[in-house]
Amino acid sequence: MDFLLTFQNVSVLFLLIIVGYIVGKVGIVSPSGQKELSALVLNVTMPATIILAFQLEYTKARFLTSLKIMAIVGAAYVVMIILSKFLSRFYKVSDNQRDIIEIAGVLPNTSFIGFPIVLSILGKEALFFAVLGAGFLFEVVAWTYGAYIIHRSSGQDFSKNLVKDILLSPGILAILIGFGLFITSITIPEPLNTTMELMSQATSPLAMIVVGILLSRTNIKECVTDLKLYLIALTKLLLFPLGIYFVLNLLGFRGMELIIPVIMMGMPTAAYVAIFSADAGNDANLASQIVFVSSLLSLVTIPILVMLVT
Repeated sequence: MDFLLTFQNVSVLFLLIIVGYIVGKVGIVSPSGQKELSALVLNVTMPATIILAFQLEYTKARFLTSLKIMAIVGAAYVVMIILSKFLSRFYKVSDNQRDIIEIAGVLPNTSFIGFPIVLSILGKEALFFAVLGAGFLFEVVAWTYGAYIIHRSSGQDFSKNLVKDILLSPGILAILIGFGLFITSITIPEPLNTTMELMSQATSPLAMIVVGILLSRTNIKECVTDLKLYLIALTKLLLFPLGIYFVLNLLGFRGMELIIPVIMMGMPTAAYVAIFSADAGNDANLASQIVFVSSLLSLVTIPILVMLVT
């Protein structure tokens, strides 16, 4: 796979973070407006993107491959959670900041960056496997373990509505709807399909702009000079995905069963980490900085991973 092509796709998304930073810095979008934009992405445009990814012809082979990828990704999450919990203890930070670092090492930007990268570089077929094989588990882990860890220092009783939050989370609902359409081979009719396609095209720009706006509330100089941010990012971007690659390669996995887990788990830290932190009253500043630095470094690491597995 062409390194320059991959670099260009990643750099476009990163430049959108810069746009968001400028928009937030000059006051075009207020803090309340930022929350509304986040809600728009999470509840409207992202679900449209996920549902459309399932608009493929049902085949048993596609379904079984997705299940294999899901099992691989599930095992990867278990290992990453254990390692992140261990590695986060080496940083001299407060307990609530350690929670953010722990989750930042686990949650990849599957939706906001992963899906657009897979679609633009590998095509719609690969996007289907990315959504069903990796996206579903990402949503489950993010809205359960991820949200719980980030919220636990806030004093909120997150576990009270845990099952409801999982089942009614926008990502899970979208995947269930999309999967139902896939299994039954139902095609979304016009003009609804075109409307959803237009909404889905707004997902990545809006998501990255939201991250940029969050960054505009922080000290950018502090961000780029903090060594621990780079260590956290490189753990997420290289240590974990390369470990996954070598294990899967050793076990003889090939094709999408190798490509999707490595690429998706090698995405930068999910914007969810910053959004959840802001919602919980945790250190959204630190969370946004980690998202920024990992997104910046991913300009180089994502093309490397794509070239490695394709």
